[in-house]
Amino acid sequence: MPFVSRGAVKIHYSDSGGGGPAVVLSHSLFMDHEMFAPQVEAFAPRYRIIAIDARGHGGTEDDETPFSYWDLARDAWAVLDELGLERVVVGGVAHGAFTAVRMALLAQPRVSGVIVFGSSGTAMTPQRKVGYREVFDAWTGDTPLAPTIKMVSSLMIGATQTDQEPWRAKWAVNERRRVRLATECLMNRDSVLELLGDIRCPALVIRGMGDQTNTAEEVAELAAAFGQPTTVHTIAGAALTPNLTHPDEVNALFDAFLGGLPG
Repeated sequence: MPFVSRGAVKIHYSDSGGGGPAVVLSHSLFMDHEMFAPQVEAFAPRYRIIAIDARGHGGTEDDETPFSYWDLARDAWAVLDELGLERVVVGGVAHGAFTAVRMALLAQPRVSGVIVFGSSGTAMTPQRKVGYREVFDAWTGDTPLAPTIKMVSSLMIGATQTDQEPWRAKWAVNERRRVRLATECLMNRDSVLELLGDIRCPALVIRGMGDQTNTAEEVAELAAAFGQPTTVHTIAGAALTPNLTHPDEVNALFDAFLGGLPG
């Protein structure tokens, strides 16, 4: 498995390879690079798809030091530097989208486009933290995990039980406490809304109509904050992870967006 070291962190990633334009994707909380299998299948080798496992997930190893989305963005750039990629499209789902926009803010000249699923540009409110804390404590604690897995898969993945089952099975055997610092990263994120106007490359913003973590108003606010006019594309019947459950619709949007980027 390919790894890149950055300090005490060994960052695991997948790379479809090929000579096409590079797209780096960051997954949502609780998931890993495999959530982008539908995009790898659809777009490689026409595009080079690089999917990175964030700290606390997948094959990435870390020293359990607290981290922020800015740290995860620098982890991702370390991978791209190692691969010798100077200019890329950055994208992500929820947890990964917070990383992607910070990647763009850290190195704007190197980003030709931004793809954002299920995200906002603001910090989490104290009121919302209460509900998230309850779920995250149940996930990382000692009580039976099955009921929490069922609830999280319904909220995040939605769609059908067939869509949910591979992730439910994976979560049931994963080390449940690994994600503890990632949950803190999510809840304690800073607002970047006022910075997004500096991102002047094209952006693609997608929201599942059934997303219960980000309201339509929050996603519209995020889209309006980018430096170029940006439309929110809503996927009916999808939750937080439409790239996984509604790949045909999402891949069509990807294709049009990537194909329309300046050469």
